[in-house]
Amino acid sequence: LQWETPFSKSNPSPLVELAESKSFYNKLDVAILSAQTVQSSNDSSVVEVRWDVGVVWPNPWESRVLLTGTSVLTVRDEGDTIVLLKQSDRLDRKDGKDIVGSLSSQLSPRFWDVYHIGMSPSSELDPRFDEAPPTTANKSLSKSNNNKGKKGLLSGYKLSYLPPRLVTEPSLVDTNGRAGRAAQALPNHGFTTAIKTMGPNKESFVPVTPVEIVISKDAESGGSMVKWTVPVPPEFASKAVLPLPIIAEDDDETEGDDPASMVIATPSTTRFTPPPARSNRPPPDAPQSLACEYSLRPTRLVATLPYAGNPQDEEVTALRRKLYQDVVENDGFVPKLDPETGRPVFFFWMNDAKACFTRKGGLGMAVYEWRAGWSESNEVGIELEC
Repeated sequence: LQWETPFSKSNPSPLVELAESKSFYNKLDVAILSAQTVQSSNDSSVVEVRWDVGVVWPNPWESRVLLTGTSVLTVRDEGDTIVLLKQSDRLDRKDGKDIVGSLSSQLSPRFWDVYHIGMSPSSELDPRFDEAPPTTANKSLSKSNNNKGKKGLLSGYKLSYLPPRLVTEPSLVDTNGRAGRAAQALPNHGFTTAIKTMGPNKESFVPVTPVEIVISKDAESGGSMVKWTVPVPPEFASKAVLPLPIIAEDDDETEGDDPASMVIATPSTTRFTPPPARSNRPPPDAPQSLACEYSLRPTRLVATLPYAGNPQDEEVTALRRKLYQDVVENDGFVPKLDPETGRPVFFFWMNDAKACFTRKGGLGMAVYEWRAGWSESNEVGIELEC
């Protein structure tokens, strides 16, 4: 067996080395996200496997480290067995062998993780790279329409490449407009379990950041399609079967029912008194078209600007306009268009939100941190062709 890898190795077998490394880390999980045959012959086949590796580092603040990459396997079919002849591992970064660079940025304690250490463990960050990793997924990047795009020296936005990730994507149609603030928190139908955070049966969980929100027009209802995208950590993605939330067919009607009509019959001596009205506004409409699915997000090229507010603030509109002017009109990048509306795809990253997963149950809790306005920790972004 020939094994080329950026990881340190003391054993010629990848599986044995993986088993031995578990004794060093507090936790170690590997998730295989996809596999495709890239070459086949009578003697052997070449398969590219995409993986995520998640570890909890043995330091006092238990840093969560996420490594993404691919392995090219050369295998031979010998009837009842598959023989591995060669394995070549590569990390998702320009220098696919730079394991030190991949680790160093994730081991130091992050300010807001430490500030909120009593609320949740350190979060697992969705990786971003300043330069495109030369993997099979983006070999065509040099032929892309964005060949002519180049970030200006004085441009204030951040350009990032994102590797493929397994994500969960709850969505709904909202007709309450900006005032309804539907996009500000993960919807209930996106959760697949509940997490016990106290008591003798306290559960461990993995927080991941950021939560991405995309808001687009829904022509049929006249409202907005709101879609959340949450990266799935390797600890949960390594399961053979991933649970989906149960969405009842009558959820829309139930959420919109008049509270008075849902009161259980009581003795005649007890009368239901509705709470005093605080506003003359009609109650908000119930969300429609609730859905949730898992998908393998492809490689992405995005540009972002920092922002201190929430996804449905009025200021976001002006930031989108500025981002489009700087990235597309001034620097020549080509925006990715929504296939249904034909409009550029804008998104919002909530870096102050943590989606929490358990190993068995999946997404079970969301934590929303307070962060000072000066930190401008959230981001408004536009997706570009790559």
